[in-house]
Amino acid sequence: MKPMARIKKPAVQRNRSVPPAGSSRTVLYRNSKYGFSIRLPRRWKCYTVVRRSSRLDDAEYAVYFLFKYKGKIYESALTLLVYRMSLKKWIEEGYDESPIIRLAVRNGRIYAYAVPGELPEEFLNAKGDDYDYKKYGRPIRILSRMVNDDVPRIVKTFKLR
Repeated sequence: MKPMARIKKPAVQRNRSVPPAGSSRTVLYRNSKYGFSIRLPRRWKCYTVVRRSSRLDDAEYAVYFLFKYKGKIYESALTLLVYRMSLKKWIEEGYDESPIIRLAVRNGRIYAYAVPGELPEEFLNAKGDDYDYKKYGRPIRILSRMVNDDVPRIVKTFKLR
């Protein structure tokens, strides 16, 4: 009797640039009250502190992912905002031309996000005229990567329930 030949299945090619939805490289942040979720890179766990607020002038709710380095907490690397207003009012108020970026509109609420425009002033040199890259080089690189590289990927994972 001849041994049976096994047919090999071709290897599946996977896109490694985007981790799968349940990947161990990401952490799910979910807000059940406002019905949204996002996925953050796992490394954000050691560099962020999450703060929530419903005491805002114009927004109904905010989640701040504050940058943390060596125990010191700086400004937000990412802020998620929920506004109670129509899309028409959002546009009339000029939010589309502001640094706040709209993510979604649903049931009279607008979901948006914002990132810092500049590095924290704590990173300035003694004269206050430039950033101290020698002293703060590593946290500047980490925060810059979070804001410039990670946030565009994070906001693509935003989902409403």
